Amino acid sequence: MKKWLIIALILACASCSQVEDRAENELFLNTSPNKPLILDVDFSTDVDDVCAVRIATALDDKGVIDLKCVGYSVRGENNLQAMRGMLLHEGKDDVPIGRSSVDIPDTSPYWSLMTRHDDGKGEVMDAVKLYRKILAESKRRVDIITTGYVTNIELLLKSEPDEYSPLTGEELIKQKCGQLYIVGGVFPEGYDNNFFFAKPARAAIDYVNRNWPYPIVYFLAQVGGPMICGAGLQAIDRENKDIVSQALTAFGTSTGRYAWDPYGVWCAAYACGEVNKTGLRRADLEIRVNDGYNKFYVNPDGRHYINYRLCDDDNYYNSAMDSIVISKAKLQ
Repeated sequence: MKKWLIIALILACASCSQVEDRAENELFLNTSPNKPLILDVDFSTDVDDVCAVRIATALDDKGVIDLKCVGYSVRGENNLQAMRGMLLHEGKDDVPIGRSSVDIPDTSPYWSLMTRHDDGKGEVMDAVKLYRKILAESKRRVDIITTGYVTNIELLLKSEPDEYSPLTGEELIKQKCGQLYIVGGVFPEGYDNNFFFAKPARAAIDYVNRNWPYPIVYFLAQVGGPMICGAGLQAIDRENKDIVSQALTAFGTSTGRYAWDPYGVWCAAYACGEVNKTGLRRADLEIRVNDGYNKFYVNPDGRHYINYRLCDDDNYYNSAMDSIVISKAKLQ
């Protein structure tokens, strides 16, 4: 056996007894302070990803989460430099970046403005390698929130033992993962960008949905979609000084953006608690792999969960998210 594998096995055995226990068929809604969290994003064409990253960094500041990394599910010219630039702007120079493990090309209207802040010194790894490293080294269960394609999550499930852990991906997930949250899906059925737009993503969501060893929480398009994030910031940042304001403007909006991704990150950070005013309902999901069409079935014995809102006031959600976005804004 290779020396690094023996060392990894010893480390894995030493740490496995320290992580929290969890039931195989139940949710793991961790509300303890500084809970470890991996953020997996597309951070490309649409701008709600920028608001989502801002919320993650702000809640890391507040001690709600411990942001372990930000990984990409797409590739593009300067996208790694753009993420490094934003993380530096957010004061998160120690947060590593995961390069998408699948070559799904994309572009962005805001990458170029963020690369101006890049220092060229960021730690960048293959996303799946980075996730395995974080899981293997963590003494607590690590939550994962994906706001784009779940291709990295599929490959994490399928991953083999490496220098970080002697465990397979599924074994490592069972031992070290907390709750998996996925932004995506239309209820009761339909096409959602994160499930159908990229061909590799269609197979990935089907595989993850069927093989993830614990229940998944899905944030549906029609829940986060009617909400708006970033409008409050733009209303006070008239001179467009903050990086989030600049990204929103580059996208072409002066009134914020639909809150699919920031809503998901906000809810995942607080484990869908009282602050989010959301509920969870058991359901099953089917994916038509050839085109990514999805169907949710509400089922009291369902394998996974769908998220729904408990409050009819859009402004409650909009204001709650905007207050977090504004809290880190640089307006000088």
